[in-house]
Amino acid sequence: MRRVAGLGPAILAVLGDAAKALLAVKLAELFGPAPWAVAVAATAAVAGHCWPLYTRFQGGMGLGCASFILLYLSPLSFLLLVPVYPMWYLLFRRHRYRAAAATALTAPLSLWVTGNPLPIIAVGLGMGVVIAVRHIPSLK
Repeated sequence: MRRVAGLGPAILAVLGDAAKALLAVKLAELFGPAPWAVAVAATAAVAGHCWPLYTRFQGGMGLGCASFILLYLSPLSFLLLVPVYPMWYLLFRRHRYRAAAATALTAPLSLWVTGNPLPIIAVGLGMGVVIAVRHIPSLK
């Protein structure tokens, strides 16, 4: 977005993505059937970001959306994943899409290590799988 429209619109897009994702998770917390509503809402929010109906299923890569959800649900798990991306990036010989997919698939482990309950670990798994699938076309 920044390359096409500039920094200001890019910041607004990131804030909009964050608000959209966090609203879905917060509404699931408030009104959904506990404890699995948050996992379903978070995964659906990331999938909706990756394949939005209103743009003919051409959306983003899901990383920002998932990052804000993870930061909201488990800040410590999010912080554990911050150094994981550069590790995967170097391991995959500077292939950013492979590193992003691997980092997303590492999220459930980060959530488990930090002692989160099973429904929250499922959030990481659901979002990780969606992001990995979204990155498949870029993994060449």
